[in-house]
Formats: sequence, C-alpha cells, structure tokens
Amino acid sequence: MKKSIIIYLFIAIQLFSCTKQQEWLEAKVNLNSVVPEKIGDFQALLDTDNQFQSQGLMGVISNGQFNILDVEYDAIEVAISRNLYIWNKTIYEGAFFLDWDKNYQMITIANICIEGLSKIKISTTNKGAYELAKGIAHYNRSIAYFNLIQLFAKAYDSNTANTDLGVPIRLTSDVNERPGRASIKACYNQILSDLNEAINLLPNETGLQIRPSKTAAKGTLARVYLVLERWDLANQFATDALSQYNVLIDFNTLSTTASLPFPTYQNKNIEVINYREMNANLSYTSNNSFMDTALYASYDNNDLRKVIFYRLFSNRPIFKGFYTGNAITPFGGLATNELYLIKAEALARLGNTQEALLTLNTLLEKRWRRGTYRSFTAVNSDEALRIILTERRKELPFTGNLNWSDLKRLNKDTRFARTLKRTIKSVVYELPPNSSRYVFPIPAAEIILTGIQQNERE
Repeated sequence: MKKSIIIYLFIAIQLFSCTKQQEWLEAKVNLNSVVPEKIGDFQALLDTDNQFQSQGLMGVISNGQFNILDVEYDAIEVAISRNLYIWNKTIYEGAFFLDWDKNYQMITIANICIEGLSKIKISTTNKGAYELAKGIAHYNRSIAYFNLIQLFAKAYDSNTANTDLGVPIRLTSDVNERPGRASIKACYNQILSDLNEAINLLPNETGLQIRPSKTAAKGTLARVYLVLERWDLANQFATDALSQYNVLIDFNTLSTTASLPFPTYQNKNIEVINYREMNANLSYTSNNSFMDTALYASYDNNDLRKVIFYRLFSNRPIFKGFYTGNAITPFGGLATNELYLIKAEALARLGNTQEALLTLNTLLEKRWRRGTYRSFTAVNSDEALRIILTERRKELPFTGNLNWSDLKRLNKDTRFARTLKRTIKSVVYELPPNSSRYVFPIPAAEIILTGIQQNERE
C-alpha cells in the first residue's frame, strides 16, 4: 500500500492547508477514499520524514537569540518572518505559517493511526509492531500539542490553567469535528496522557532516531513537567531517561574549525534520543546575522562551545552548531544534554544543591578543553539555580522552541525575567516580560472556519 500511503499523507497535508470551505469538503471526500489497513501502513505514515520531523519557526525567530542587520531584514521576502522578528502585533498579513497547520497535521495522522490500529486484532506475532506504531502515534500527538501550547497559549500558571485558553483538542480523524479551545489545564492533561501511554507501549530502543522510544517518552515527560513546575516529577523522569541512555559528546573530539561540527542524521549524533528538525531559514546563519553578543561573551575561552557553536564574521558571532549537522536547519528533537539540564534545574529547585551541580558538572566537563574545567559550586540552591539557568541558555541555542518556552516560564519570576530588544533602522523594538505578544495569533483561516476565539495581542 506504499503508493496509497503517499497519496493519503498528501491529502492529509492538503486538508489542513485549506482556507476555503469548498476545498475543505473536497479534501474530506478524498481523505475518506484512502484507508490504511495494516500495521505496516500506519508505521509508514508515522515514519514520513517531511511530516513528523519538520517544525515551524515562530518561536525560533521571536526568541531574541539572534539579530540581523538592516540589509538582511530588507531581504526577507516573507512578511510573517519580518513581523515575527520585531514582535509585531499583526503577523500573518493574509498568509499562513506552518506552526499551526503542521502540528494539527501531525495530530490528524496520529488520530488516524490510533483509530485504525484499534481495529486490528493483536496476536503474538504482531504485538511488537502494533505497540510500536501505536506508541509512536501517541508520542507524536503529545509533541504536537506541546508545540501548540507553547506558541498559541499563555505560560502555564496553576492558578489560572483551568480557565486560560489552550488549543482545540482533536482526538478523532473526523474532519467535521471542530471543538472549541480547551483550557490550558486540559491540554496538558492530554499531553501527559499521551506520553504515559507512549511509555507503556514503546520499547526501550527502536533502532532509528526518528522513531521515539520509551527513553524519548520519559525524557519528553520530564520536559513537560519542567514547564508545569512539577520539579519532583521532572527530576524523576529525567533520571529514568538518563538511566536508559546518558551518552554525551566529548567536545574535545570535535573539530573547532569545521563549518558543521556535528554529524548529520545519517551519521548519527550520539546525544540524540529522538531526531526532529525545524524548518530551514537562512536569516539566522547568514553573514548579515549575529548571535546575542552578551550570550556569546559569557562563554569562557576554554569552553569549547564558544568555537564549536559559533563562527566569527567581522567580529560578529554566527551560530553553526546545529545538532542536525545542517547549516540552516535547527534541531527540534530530544537529546541527552537537555535531560542533564532538566535534572539539574529540578534538583536545584527541590533544594538539592550538591546533586544539582554534580549533574551540571557532568555535562560541562564534556564541553571544556581537557584539564581546564573547574566544577561549579554554590552556597545555596538559589545560587545553583542561577548557574544552571545560565548554562541552559548557553547549551541549548537553536534547540526547537525551548528558548521561547523558557522565556515564557521564567518571565513569571522577576529574578529571571528579561526584556528582549532588537534594532532595525535605528528603531528599537522591545518584547517585555509577560507581554501578550508571547502568545501568537491563531491563523485567521482557522478562526473563520471554526469560530474559535482569537488570542488578544497588545
């Protein structure tokens, strides 16, 4: 059914790109005409690279990690990218961006697979393949909802999560189903439910980094609990994941002069637990761009990240350290370095200063020139937390939407809140902490089609 799978996937993608009612209905007719039947068919859908391994860039463009010169800004042809860069109130200007559509495409295919697999009789011969496919579907759905909630909803607040608007929760393949926006609490409950189901179904290893494993599901659960400020559970699942896989790259083994210091997916980055990509964009790696100079200056000269993550052009630091091994495609998956940082932060917030810094130092020893690293110490957990959050920024630039998510959650604490600033043609643009512009507008086509409530932006 390989050809049918390709057609099916294409139609699913087109379905969520439709902006007109007639196109939606025509897509629905075609969608119902191609139905996967075998476990292998569903697995083929889930393995499709361009569907599940490419994510939008709204959070990356807006997170303030990089800056561009006026000439580069003028060269950006897509109005959305220009508007995202300066945090405009209005973004789309009649066009669309992938972040909403792409994630709901992922959700639709996950729903199709979960529904279809439930109709297949499980036997001793197909149980492993069945559980793998179903586990991946639940994992992918959780990732999609987590992406959406970081971009199109407020930062999680336990006091208001039951009333703050999240995103529509779709759990069936019925294209006629148009639920309203669920609460942020309900969205996170769904994310947690899917991840726990994935943990129950997935094997410890899948053999392919694009296929999530039990380790990936536990690590992602740790990421979610960090956002939910459940430090005990963030620590628990980060520890569980690291007990299954904890390999770190010794940066002393990498070329400091290589234009692309990390291996491509085909050559396997050994820190990667689940491989996913963001969409490519030239703006943040061109010679007319530069990274946050204060961030760059914070790296010690013996910290190899300073020369492995960055290159200098006209004394401007430009990022080159993508974990994809690609010059313009950020990494959007899960790797062990993030898990060490989750564990360290959670432990510090729990008051376990010694173990928190031991965890951080284990990571950083692999980042500095041999014989030069001096372990961090702290007099209390508050000092340890500040150190860990600083190192988190230095370790995870251009890693999915993590920096955007971190800004939102940390802005709630005045100790860590930051005002982002960018300058274009002598005009200074700012994004203050907790601004409503941290919540992106839902595409107008979705509002027209479903009638859901739009996000308000100042």
